[in-house]
Amino acid sequence: MFNEYLHLILHALEHSLQILPIIFVCYLLIELLEDKIWNKYQTSKMLKGKFAPVVSAGFGLIPQCGFSVVATDLYSKKILTIGSLMAIYIATSDEALPLLLTSSNNYLDILLIIIIKFVYAVLVGLIFDSIFRRKELNSGTVEMDTQHSHHSLQGCCHHDIESKHKNISDIFIHPLIHSLKIFGFILIINIFFEFLIYFVGENSIQNFMYQTGFFQPFIVAFVGLIPNCFSSILITQFFIDGMISLGSCIAGLCVNSGIALIVLFKLNKNLKENLFILISLYFLGVVLGIFLNLFI
Repeated sequence: MFNEYLHLILHALEHSLQILPIIFVCYLLIELLEDKIWNKYQTSKMLKGKFAPVVSAGFGLIPQCGFSVVATDLYSKKILTIGSLMAIYIATSDEALPLLLTSSNNYLDILLIIIIKFVYAVLVGLIFDSIFRRKELNSGTVEMDTQHSHHSLQGCCHHDIESKHKNISDIFIHPLIHSLKIFGFILIINIFFEFLIYFVGENSIQNFMYQTGFFQPFIVAFVGLIPNCFSSILITQFFIDGMISLGSCIAGLCVNSGIALIVLFKLNKNLKENLFILISLYFLGVVLGIFLNLFI
């Protein structure tokens, strides 16, 4: 019995180790480009324009939780519109895209996820802005808000995502730490799935998930609300293993914005507004998931 359990753990470890080098390369490339991307996003004149949600959705597609955190900070300072915030939240997939690229051979599904999330993020953003458009503040007020805001924005690994001074060791250390952290999550999930399949059976698990039917997007989107990399990895792994539909996967990923929701409740003092954003994000993801399950 012990040997069987050890075999399951080693199999999960082997599968997880295959992904580690590719994930590290992905995050290293993102780290190298990070400074330029942050600067462009935060200083973009289009952030207050009519098509700001388009810009935000585009940045949100980049697999890095820091963008949703920065967007949340800008929103709390009244620099970013609610439509742009919703767009970047919906477009963000946290760790999903690197994991899909390393674990799935169905690139059509990956392309569909990217396109659907981007289009939906833009549509929701434009609609929200047309209904709840904030009055733009004059430059003096924005400067005042910025000067009185001394908090440091931190990503999921507690690194300063707005740091302007990075040495070579920083450029390599953060991607390595982040990759090892994601590897740890993947390993835990893979071990969990190995034992689940061993004791319950793959067909039984798939049948259970299929039986959730109409309510599957509700369940997966609820998982997506968990403010951690773990939730996006779990949703993606369920999809890769064929346990949830494409629509349910997208529903969960549209709701998943990493740690940004925690930052929203911390920085934005309007509790009703925060709850409205949270509830809207959840139900919009569910609606999209149900729609996709009916027609795809």
